[in-house]
Amino acid sequence: MNRKTRRELKKDKNLIKELYSIIVKYLSKLLTMFNNLTDTRHQSYVTYSMKTIYVTRLFPLLCGLTTMTDISTDTFNTDTCIKNISKICNQNLSELPYWETIQDVFMNIKTSELRDIQKYIVKTLIRSKMFDRYKYDGYFQIVVDGTGLSNHSYNLNDNCIKKKYKDGKIAYCKYVLECKLIVGNIVISLDSEWIENAENLNENQKQDCETKVFERMAKRIKKKYPKQKFIITADALYCTSPMICICKENHWKYIFNLNDRLRTVFKGFNDYIECFNDCSIENYFLDNNYKYKNHKFNIIKFTESKKKKTTNFHYITNLKVTNNNIKKIVCLGRNRWKIENQGFL
Repeated sequence: MNRKTRRELKKDKNLIKELYSIIVKYLSKLLTMFNNLTDTRHQSYVTYSMKTIYVTRLFPLLCGLTTMTDISTDTFNTDTCIKNISKICNQNLSELPYWETIQDVFMNIKTSELRDIQKYIVKTLIRSKMFDRYKYDGYFQIVVDGTGLSNHSYNLNDNCIKKKYKDGKIAYCKYVLECKLIVGNIVISLDSEWIENAENLNENQKQDCETKVFERMAKRIKKKYPKQKFIITADALYCTSPMICICKENHWKYIFNLNDRLRTVFKGFNDYIECFNDCSIENYFLDNNYKYKNHKFNIIKFTESKKKKTTNFHYITNLKVTNNNIKKIVCLGRNRWKIENQGFL
């Protein structure tokens, strides 16, 4: 949803009602699942139902109001919104829950229950076949990437990733690994997991990292979607034998960025295309069936010139590549930007 669309939606006084109609039509069990989430609050102090808490957080997000404090502003906290949410949640409300009340509930969410809701949403949308036209050769594309959420001078929750700078300063960082389903211009969260250390990590133990988390996440994704075919797209951090093996074991395709992290492969490919090129399309270069350890894959290079600036894009993939589809596969590889520009907003 672009900014213009969001602005137009905000003008609609009945927006909450319209959003509710869409949810009931396409995700009929969602609000019931909200209400069935484990409530850890002391019941004698409870004013708002679990459904009211989650609906009050969800609908502002759908309206483009991304921060918790937006809930309490005049933009959303209007008589019309209060009336509509009262009807949706079957609770007579005089005021919406304050953002701190919502945050207190969110602090005690069971991750497994949220993942069940996430799975329900994704599976329902996939089964509706509304996204089938965005498949490539029967495969859905998912993009994986890690992002930093915050930096601290202290070890928040005793599980931050420790980062030491050249000047000796130490920062404690919160990171999360995100896996997003790409369907056209829509980015849908498929799975998420914190990149974090165990408490009381000693000096001999290695810190958690993005690729370790992906190994755990891949098992979960395969269990949730055992028959679904995916194209895993990721940056050069994943361009390693262990990551390729994970894709092979799960019968997934992959498109990984290639750089001199795999120095031998990178140099060997660029030396090869000086003399040979398995593609005859201008600005596209291809080496079919490159052998690396126990793997065979295709390597692609695309050279783009814009405003007197030349940029080279390199990818490895186990998708079949020919003159007829090389442009499409490069487009799929470049979809990785969507997780950064749309998935991390």
